[in-house]
Amino acid sequence: MPRTELEGLIAIPAGAIVPESLPDFKIYIPSPKGGYVLWAGDGRMVTKEKLERLAQSRQEKVFIALGEAVKYEEYLEVHLDRILESDFATDEQKGEIFAKVSTNVVRSAFEHSASGIIQRETLIRTEKLVINALSFISEAKSLRPLARMIGNDYKTYEHSTKVLWHTVAFLNQNHDLLIEILKEYKGPQDSPTKEILMKCGVGALLHDVGKALIDPAILNKPGPLSELEWEIVKKHPLVGLAMLSDTEVPLYITKAVVQHHENFHGGGYPLGIERGSITILARVLRIIDTFDAMTSKRPYKDRLRPSEAIRIMVRDPTTATQTNDPRDKGMRFCFDPDLLRRFIVFLGRVRFDIDI
Repeated sequence: MPRTELEGLIAIPAGAIVPESLPDFKIYIPSPKGGYVLWAGDGRMVTKEKLERLAQSRQEKVFIALGEAVKYEEYLEVHLDRILESDFATDEQKGEIFAKVSTNVVRSAFEHSASGIIQRETLIRTEKLVINALSFISEAKSLRPLARMIGNDYKTYEHSTKVLWHTVAFLNQNHDLLIEILKEYKGPQDSPTKEILMKCGVGALLHDVGKALIDPAILNKPGPLSELEWEIVKKHPLVGLAMLSDTEVPLYITKAVVQHHENFHGGGYPLGIERGSITILARVLRIIDTFDAMTSKRPYKDRLRPSEAIRIMVRDPTTATQTNDPRDKGMRFCFDPDLLRRFIVFLGRVRFDIDI
């Protein structure tokens, strides 16, 4: 029977449907006569043949009841690996689905870490998510889904997700850096590259976990922070280190978490170390963390175009004209120059068909 109102329904990507695995909710599609019609009375009964007919109709979105949203999101996380391997979903749909699942995982990690303790279940969910990210990035026909993540609002959960994506994609294209990171690892030197890459992804996803203990009113303040508020924010790498210290996360990852705001030429925080004293992963995170923050809309500042952000990141602040924000004069001394050059080359591959 046609359903003439949209109220109470939410759209989901048709590519999210894995044959015979959806929960038992009803699925609707738009009717040519207007409104919506029932397409499947039980998601568990959707077959491969039925999905093929849907794909042939070029129907990119289907609809479920708003009350089934939580059940649907749980389904996405459980079946994420199968969705990312599905022939019925485009790379763009897979990127959209992955972003939704990863945001939920990071949000849960922060909420369950508000006591200052990171639970083992949180790390297991994080590792599984990163493994799926690696699989998708290595098999995707292009990095365009990654490019679509650039430039959204800056929220801690979404920011951590984008830092994960950029970090594992960047390291996946620079395997020599993984070898160098492995040398910093004080353990068996026969760990496979994929295992090291996965652990680096966990570090990227949890690099800001220390912010879980900072008042959201400070993190989301629409104006400049007071001196006291800034000192509180600057403690988050040390807080993150403390939260990870009693977990199974390896030392080279916890070092990256505590060092990701250190500057290559000194003057960063919380330790004020420089150059070779900063781990390679921390130097990578310093670049990617900054790039995503600058290209996202923050409570106190509009987003920059990627090209504008890169210009500031490579600019020498001692030769630049005065700006409203001192950081906009130039940030060249914050970054490892070789890694920054590699990241710019990487961005060129990510955004080869997108205006920057």
